[in-house]
Amino acid sequence: MPWLLRRVNQHYRNAIRSKLTEGGLGDLPQPGYWALTALAKGAHDASHLMIEMGVTKQAVSKLVDTLVTAGFVERRSNQADRRRSDLLLTTRGRKAVSIIESAVKITERRLIAEVGARTFSQLRQALEEVASSTTNAPHHRDDTRGIP
Repeated sequence: MPWLLRRVNQHYRNAIRSKLTEGGLGDLPQPGYWALTALAKGAHDASHLMIEMGVTKQAVSKLVDTLVTAGFVERRSNQADRRRSDLLLTTRGRKAVSIIESAVKITERRLIAEVGARTFSQLRQALEEVASSTTNAPHHRDDTRGIP
C-alpha cells in the first residue's frame, strides 16, 4: 500500500514541479508545496505547519527559513505574543499556490479520465477518512502499536 500511495503522489509532485518550473518558481522545494498550501488554507505560524504537515519543529523551522529566503513567505511579529512569528504568503508565494492548485486540478482530471469519476471519488473518500482518523493523524500518531 505505501508504494501505491507513493506512486499516485508522484503524479501530483511531477505535475506541480513541471508547472512551477514553467512559471519561473522551480526553486520551491517539494515540502514547500504543502507548507504554502497549508498557509493559504489558514495556517499562520510554525506550530500550525507542524500539525498540518506532521513534521518536527526543526523540520518546519528549516523549511520556513528556506521559504523566507526564497521570497515565498514573510515572517511578521505576532502582535499578541512577540515571541511568536506569523507567516504570511508573499506575492511570489500566492503565485506558487495558484500554480500548485492548477496542477492538482489538471492531475485529478487526468486521473478521473483514466479510472472514472466514481472510482476516483471513492478513493478520495477513503483517503479522507483515513487521513482524518485521530488514531492515524500525524499529530496523534501512536508509534507503539506495531502496525507496519
